[in-house]
Amino acid sequence: MADKNTVYKLSPSDFAYLWQDCKFCYYQKVKFGISHSGVFPAMFGRINSLLQNSIMGMNLKAIQPDLPSGIIEVQEGFMKSIPVEGTNCYISGRFDILSKLKDGTNAIIDFKITTPDEEKIQKYASQLQAYKFALENPERGDKPLKITKMGVVSINPEEMKLIDGKVVFTNKPNWHPVENDEVGFYKMIKEISTVLNGNLPEPSETCNLCVYRAKFTSPTSETSEELPF
Repeated sequence: MADKNTVYKLSPSDFAYLWQDCKFCYYQKVKFGISHSGVFPAMFGRINSLLQNSIMGMNLKAIQPDLPSGIIEVQEGFMKSIPVEGTNCYISGRFDILSKLKDGTNAIIDFKITTPDEEKIQKYASQLQAYKFALENPERGDKPLKITKMGVVSINPEEMKLIDGKVVFTNKPNWHPVENDEVGFYKMIKEISTVLNGNLPEPSETCNLCVYRAKFTSPTSETSEELPF
């Protein structure tokens, strides 16, 4: 059980997979700092960073015509929120792109190296919603920013060529708007807070890491062929 004065830092990037897939691993990471490699190779982060560097100062519409019109002003920005009401949790981490729109409000955009599958993209909605909350409710001293547009730009290589000794891949970015869902966001954070303030959840039977741990903490005659990877 947690001390009532404990405040937990929540990273938006953990919502789409770690929180949804395994409460046991999520609890261990947030409370004890016990983490493991994520589901995506580090190279994805490298590609994402290079892409962001290349579009700083551009209008969003130059990237994809369906994007709202606005100049990209911030990349890989840091944010930290006040505690979410009714919980002892706050949001902290980095976002991809912040763009100032013509009406003075802002758009928060996340780039994902993934197939443009709408069901998969919507898994990231809670991540964008967390960015919105943190930017609109920053910890004391930072200026609140009004976020009116949120979405994901998916990048999925369609063609790859060797040109002048360099490997070049081409892709047409896809825009996936994310609708504002504050009710769903607050509900999720309160659920997370309840879990973190309770006892350690049971390991998940569908989590590869939990299954892997179990093979060594409870030795049996099972062979390595029965491991989940």
